[in-house]
Amino acid sequence: MNVARTIKNRINEFQETEPIFIDEMAKGFMDQKNVVYVAINRLVYDGTIENYAKGIYYKPKKTRFGKVGIDKRQLLQKKYLIRNDETIGYITGPEIWNNWGLTTQMPNRTWIAQNIRQKKIDEKHNVVLIKAKGDIKKTNVKAFQYLDVIEQIDQIQDAKKEEIIEKLIKIFVDKFDVHDKIAVIEEVKKYQKRVKVLFGLIAERTNIRDEYYLEFLRYLKEDVQKGKKVIIDVNPRVFDNNRTWGNGYATTFE
Repeated sequence: MNVARTIKNRINEFQETEPIFIDEMAKGFMDQKNVVYVAINRLVYDGTIENYAKGIYYKPKKTRFGKVGIDKRQLLQKKYLIRNDETIGYITGPEIWNNWGLTTQMPNRTWIAQNIRQKKIDEKHNVVLIKAKGDIKKTNVKAFQYLDVIEQIDQIQDAKKEEIIEKLIKIFVDKFDVHDKIAVIEEVKKYQKRVKVLFGLIAERTNIRDEYYLEFLRYLKEDVQKGKKVIIDVNPRVFDNNRTWGNGYATTFE
């Protein structure tokens, strides 16, 4: 099989400005790296593609105003969120707070959670990479985003926590289907006790009567009642003064 011809044919399948990763062009040929790099360099030389960064290329779009560069939004999607139809990360933090109507705060950086060892910052793309709490799959992204918001609630500075909690209750009831709800129930076990307690308090406010859901809440409540009490810094009225989750409330609200 002609490596150069195959790579060129693969490139033809991409849209202009769409990011092209070297492993997409060279799939099946990585044992012939020298041949692959020669073929790619020829395509860069003749202007078919341009090099954006190490291992990342794109087909430039020509307009009467000049060339249009790589699509940055697609690049983030492909580099950090979905690769080869597999979910490898998800957006979290300020962008989610804003999209879900929890704040008017506009993010100056995109927060992305991935299965990495420690926090990283990609200055070039204005991205903060944080460690996800568990293995990321397409089916549990919304669950992780929801639980992350609970974990990050103290960082949402231009909204009252009580208002955020009311919105989170409504989102869980109205915006999450049964699969999303089950995913939240499964993934909350991977978070710290404070998140479990806050989710439990929120969950009881939803008034969902599903037998599996209620059984899980009973198990979760037994778990969080062990050990030191968790102090919740919100007005207890938002949870109908519920103190059954091994929780208390900040003295400012007592």
